Amino acid sequence: MLRTLSGPGEVLAMRAAVERVEVDDDLLEYVVALVRATRAHPHVQVGASPRGGLALVQLARARAVLDLRDYVTPEDVKAAAVPALAHRVPSSRNYGQIDGDDVTREIVQSVAAPQTLPRAPVAS
Repeated sequence: MLRTLSGPGEVLAMRAAVERVEVDDDLLEYVVALVRATRAHPHVQVGASPRGGLALVQLARARAVLDLRDYVTPEDVKAAAVPALAHRVPSSRNYGQIDGDDVTREIVQSVAAPQTLPRAPVAS
């Protein structure tokens, strides 16, 4: 028998928590650079789309929530890159054993991450 772990209200609250996580402009530019790099990689037939970038941002935000933060770090983006993008970057058949995970890891290592510092909390 399956047991309910969370109801619709809790799921909506979790989604709302993810939406409240701040993503600095330099991290958004980093995400765009990663997505662009998937399109320029020689082992990739078709790179990630803008939707892949949006998925990467959402996964990075969710990772921040799990770490009890209301802001995204470059490490969040790096950690979310393979799950968000690897299946979106099918490698060319000409390159044998190279798969989307490997290509995505290579791209994450090659694209410089910003040195983002968390913003101070806003006084209410």
